[in-house]
Amino acid sequence: MLRSSLRATASKAAPSLARSYASPAVLATGESSPTAAISVVVKAGSRYETAPGLAHVVKNSVLKSTNKRSALRIVRETELHGGVLSAALTREHLILTAEFLSSDAPFFAEILGDALVAPRFAAHEYNEEVLPQVAAEYEQANHDPTTATFDLAHQVAFRAGLGNSLFASPLNAVSHDAATSFAQSAFNSPSNFAVVATGVDNSLLKSLVSDFFVSSSPSSALSSPAAAYFGGELRVPSVGHSAVDHFLLGFKGEAASGVDFAVLKHLLGGETSTKWNAGVSPLSKLASGSSSVKAFNLGYSDAGLFGVYITAPTAQVQGLAQKAVSELQAIAKGASAEAVKTAVLKAKFEAAAAFDGRVSKLEFAGAFAANTGSAPSLEEIFAKLDGVTADSVTKAAASALKSKPTTVAHGNTHDLPYADSLGLNDKVVPSLPAVIPPPMPAGGSLAAPGAPMARAPSSSRPVSPALETTATPGTLEATGVDVEMLAADTFKPEEFLKQHLGARGGSGAQTEDLRALKTRLEGAMKITEGDLQRSVFKNYADFVVISKEIATLESEMLELKSVLEEWRAVPESLEGGWGVDELLMPGGSQGPNRRTQRNSLADLATLYKSQLSALWEGVEGSQKLLPYVPGRHLIAESASFIELNSATYKPKQNVHLFLLNDAMLVSVKKRRGTGMGGKVRLVAERCFNLSEIVVVDLKDGGDLTNAVKIKRGKETIIFRTDKSEDKKVLLMAFKKVAEELMNKKRKEMLSEAEARKGDPSNLRSARFDYDGSLPSSGFSPSEILGFGKDDPTGKDLSWIGDYSDELAVAIATRTFEEAVVLVEKGKIIAPQLADDPHASVLFRTKLDQRSTELVASLVQDLGDHSIRKSGVVRTTAWLLRLGQGEKARETFLNGRGTLVRRRARQIKFEGDISMYISELAMVCFTLIKNTCEWYMAAFKDNRMASGFVRWASEQVEIYAEMFRRQVYGADQDGKVIEESLEVTKSHGAM
Repeated sequence: MLRSSLRATASKAAPSLARSYASPAVLATGESSPTAAISVVVKAGSRYETAPGLAHVVKNSVLKSTNKRSALRIVRETELHGGVLSAALTREHLILTAEFLSSDAPFFAEILGDALVAPRFAAHEYNEEVLPQVAAEYEQANHDPTTATFDLAHQVAFRAGLGNSLFASPLNAVSHDAATSFAQSAFNSPSNFAVVATGVDNSLLKSLVSDFFVSSSPSSALSSPAAAYFGGELRVPSVGHSAVDHFLLGFKGEAASGVDFAVLKHLLGGETSTKWNAGVSPLSKLASGSSSVKAFNLGYSDAGLFGVYITAPTAQVQGLAQKAVSELQAIAKGASAEAVKTAVLKAKFEAAAAFDGRVSKLEFAGAFAANTGSAPSLEEIFAKLDGVTADSVTKAAASALKSKPTTVAHGNTHDLPYADSLGLNDKVVPSLPAVIPPPMPAGGSLAAPGAPMARAPSSSRPVSPALETTATPGTLEATGVDVEMLAADTFKPEEFLKQHLGARGGSGAQTEDLRALKTRLEGAMKITEGDLQRSVFKNYADFVVISKEIATLESEMLELKSVLEEWRAVPESLEGGWGVDELLMPGGSQGPNRRTQRNSLADLATLYKSQLSALWEGVEGSQKLLPYVPGRHLIAESASFIELNSATYKPKQNVHLFLLNDAMLVSVKKRRGTGMGGKVRLVAERCFNLSEIVVVDLKDGGDLTNAVKIKRGKETIIFRTDKSEDKKVLLMAFKKVAEELMNKKRKEMLSEAEARKGDPSNLRSARFDYDGSLPSSGFSPSEILGFGKDDPTGKDLSWIGDYSDELAVAIATRTFEEAVVLVEKGKIIAPQLADDPHASVLFRTKLDQRSTELVASLVQDLGDHSIRKSGVVRTTAWLLRLGQGEKARETFLNGRGTLVRRRARQIKFEGDISMYISELAMVCFTLIKNTCEWYMAAFKDNRMASGFVRWASEQVEIYAEMFRRQVYGADQDGKVIEESLEVTKSHGAM
């Protein structure tokens, strides 16, 4: 990306490049080699986007299926020919490249041509391959601080056009139709791209271009407004702990046709030429340890961005940035001719290295060919670099300093510097030394008004330039002590003293210097100790968070283990040969007689009723939570448990637990009556259905001992006791109840299975009196449903169970289209069963039950914040077919409203109200706009538009309230209010 600064235009084509003056532009090298490459450079970079993210999506959509070949065939044939296909995206161009053996040029030219003039842009490839790849690249870019910082710097510097991001954000979904339209506009214009090649004969290349790169329906070329530089400031807090922070300081540069800024970049330096030292350039000398300071120059067709990029620990960033600004200001006052000559040689080497690489050379030549129709030769670039002088470099530095700076701080934004703290107010005036200046002579000039006056040092000893205080007080730079040198294994005290004391005459001066050095070393020691303490505290906080996550993971693993242990007994029970009679009639023929059974059941029922009555009397409010149900009885109770906070494990309250055969009641002691002498009673607080909860035995660790965790959905409750015996008794009781519930479910399953096999009492044989009126009228369920053809008459009602099972499987496997079709068929069948009340009630019961489950699953998907536009349209269509349009609308709008509020809460307020309002307006109005597009695509009935209008007005009111609280505060600056209103108007006009 940095070598774009070396591009220069030429008045005629390069001698080594042969150009065909047809459209598109065709450039080919005359040299021959065993391998060759062809690149198609299209003006379809992010600069030409009509909507955010289009270029990124198109870049991942090309080189897939075309009208002639599928994506799989392209991959296989490319590998068979031993070639490589690749796609790259810059801010101005989309570059498709094929590298291959020279004899295979026609095949790969056809592949590239088809990708441009005959792409298929299949919808399934877009959803299954393109979108996941785009999302992965976006996440990767966000986790790379350097990539993210440069991308944000362009947005701040140029806003639109060159400021468009290279990556498609999930906040701005790109539709398949929009991406296809943008690609067709870019590819169908012959003047919008250039074809360049190396290792291919010029005449052959022109023939291949005329055969494969001509569109049958040409269109006009894409256009972009001229780039305008604005500048600004952006601060991005880092996620998680990082050893270094990133800081970019940029200025207005020049277009790719200029070379002065390219030389200025090498004059400032920052790169090392050998691996044994940091380098001799001004910025290279500033680097030490994990810190680095490098100049960069990014040139485009009509604009450029020049600046300095710093990576360093937080405490060092401001000092390094101030020193880098001082170096640039020094060059703006006058550059050394000898240094400029060295920088020119480095620029020549960088240009030559770019021409040595095959792909880099094609990208370089293709970019110029796409923009101007020709590309410069290396000799022309060298000639232009030879014309650079010290005066031109000085003027370039001065022009950069006159522009508004662009700064991006990525990392610890609380401590990273602002642009106005870097000494840029002085423009080209060199930094003042850290001593009080003498009276200004006649004709002199002072620093810019408002510049702070530096304090004089306490000693009369001259201050070293390295210690001039552009450094921030309270930092290691301010002490002037090289801590890295002290920590080195090769540290030599004698050389250190010589460096900091020098040859001084007189014992008094030597003593004074020693005392000053001692003071500086003590100051450096205190600062280092403070940094170490802060680092320890920060790492400790991270350690606490990680330890909690480990504990949570361990608890979930124990929960999984307990669930697996419960289900491990299921296959053994099924293989144990239990008969149906044994499960349905405990005791079977070996049990007592029926009279004894009736007496025992009566006694148990009386006992269970007395238990519940005692529980109702002893626990206030328990009757409401635990009404009478036949067979409900008490299993165990314990008063020794304490409820803990699930996040901090701190005690909340003492609880009294009652475990029943189907529920668990949690009660607490509360005082009833007035005064301290009121009666203390147990009061029911909550009740859990045992079929809805999971009980986990928590492993003892630290202060958490004898604890159990109860989970119900996303809710988690932790109880602890001081007695391990109470915990064991409770867990054993839970296990017993769980086994009983499992046996009960197993009995129900076997009973239902037996009912389907032909038991005289089951559903199927109970229809022996079926009157046959339905089949006589021509109705046959098997014809509508597609199964149950063994009984076309429909007399065997087992088809109702099969229908319910098929619908349940479709819902469980998330094949919702099949499930909706089954429900629609069921609605057709239901009226046909009106003549048979028994079959009608049974079928409608099953249909309503499964329909409710299907609607619940669809509503849950529709309310998911991560759902995309295509998913909204698809899910809404299903709900509309099920007659649940109102519920779909309510769920979708409620979910989007929640998303707007959550995104607004994620915006970090750092004191700048205008910046906060700008980000808030962008988030709120962008989401409202996207919601409108999604809503209109999903709900095409105009009668439902009023719901969205009401929702949108509510969101605007919420934004207005937040705007009022932030902007119209006490003693607010009128300029801030005006800027906030302008930002709101601009975003609201989207």
